[in-house]
Amino acid sequence: MSPLHRLGAAVATLLASTVVAVALASSASAAPVARSASSAPTAATVSATSTASTASMASTASVPCSSVRQIGDKKVVSDLGMSAFTVRQYIGWCRDAAGSAWMNFASVYVWDQYHARGFAYRSSAGVAVRGEPETRGFTTSANRQQLSYSAPVRTTTSCTQGWGKLVRAGSESAQGLSSLVC
Repeated sequence: MSPLHRLGAAVATLLASTVVAVALASSASAAPVARSASSAPTAATVSATSTASTASMASTASVPCSSVRQIGDKKVVSDLGMSAFTVRQYIGWCRDAAGSAWMNFASVYVWDQYHARGFAYRSSAGVAVRGEPETRGFTTSANRQQLSYSAPVRTTTSCTQGWGKLVRAGSESAQGLSSLVC
């Protein structure tokens, strides 16, 4: 990795830390955290607002977790001849009906260039567990929601991958899996 890439990664990490601090402070007051429509989510982004279109209202995606960090490598998936979306997997201290624990969840971020095409799409996200035929924590986003998360699942003792895909006009794009983490 070149020094310029390392510097970029360090700046992104610092920015992500700032976003988390603001997001955690905002979550106490239930106010959503705004982000630039052109910025991709980072490992620490657990609450974000995405722009559905230039003139429409924004929707909010979030997960009930703290101490979040990305695990494994992201996967960029192409559709219609362009980079369409990124799949990432995270670990965080999350809550569910059984209480709080370390859990895994995935995110799907639709790239601006794909989103700008203007057609309807929905993203799906989940956590793929090695040896299991179905993803866990499967969710489907609202129409044209750029950032979405799967539900957090208790899979930290298993080998897992973040999983995602887009569905547009009744057809599915390619699926994407982040790297396997054991």
